Amino acid sequence: MTISTTLSTGLQGIQAGMQRVNLAGGRIAMPTSDPDVLATSAVEQMSGRHQVDISAQVVKTADQMLGTLIDLTA
Repeated sequence: MTISTTLSTGLQGIQAGMQRVNLAGGRIAMPTSDPDVLATSAVEQMSGRHQVDISAQVVKTADQMLGTLIDLTA
């Protein structure tokens, strides 16, 4: 896997996680009396948040690797 592919994968993960959080938040904001919908949406929000956190770590690591490669070639 190249660094640019790793960065792209990390950014895609962040975008997917944010979309997941936004969709779940929209379901929570809708008036409903079904506790299952609320519980499922809350879990989806937490999962999306974790996905964003993990993907951000991927981007951070790829950035550090790129910095190391630049330092080694300089």
